[in-house]
Amino acid sequence: MDQQLGRAFNSEVVRREIEAITNLEEAKRAAHLLLQEIEIQRQTMDLLIRMDLDSNDHLTPTSVSEQAP
Repeated sequence: MDQQLGRAFNSEVVRREIEAITNLEEAKRAAHLLLQEIEIQRQTMDLLIRMDLDSNDHLTPTSVSEQAP
């Protein structure tokens, strides 16, 4: 009876360890995807900022020339 309990306990420990490893791998994949999404958002913001700066550069000479006497 003790051997059966011991085997059952060991089987449960192994099952939990496998589950923990699987969960860890899933967490790693999720973290990697999140980092990729953050990088995409950063690049998008950089592009939008550059586009905004470029559009402001085109507007600045017009507004300066309008102020000139």
